[in-house]
Amino acid sequence: MSEETAKYQVTTSTSNLTTLAGVVSDIQKNLTSALKEEVANMPEAELIQFHPSWGRDIRNRYNLWRNPELLKDIGKDHPDDASVVIIKSVWKALSEDSRLRD
Repeated sequence: MSEETAKYQVTTSTSNLTTLAGVVSDIQKNLTSALKEEVANMPEAELIQFHPSWGRDIRNRYNLWRNPELLKDIGKDHPDDASVVIIKSVWKALSEDSRLRD
């Protein structure tokens, strides 16, 4: 795993979360202020770069392969698709937070 990949990993979590809002909040708690700012200022189109690394961590950490309640709340049937929604939701929440601070 590269250093770039590792910096976005969820290091502590409540892995049994069953809502998108809960997962987004949990991930935000794990990001440093610098990483929050970096993600918030990233263009949405660049988020896809995180699918194989951060997305994999999200799929594993939140047990998306065996968490039908969370998949249902996200509105996706497949963990790969759900992790993309989670990453975009984290980005959106951080972007909105950074705009409120300005």
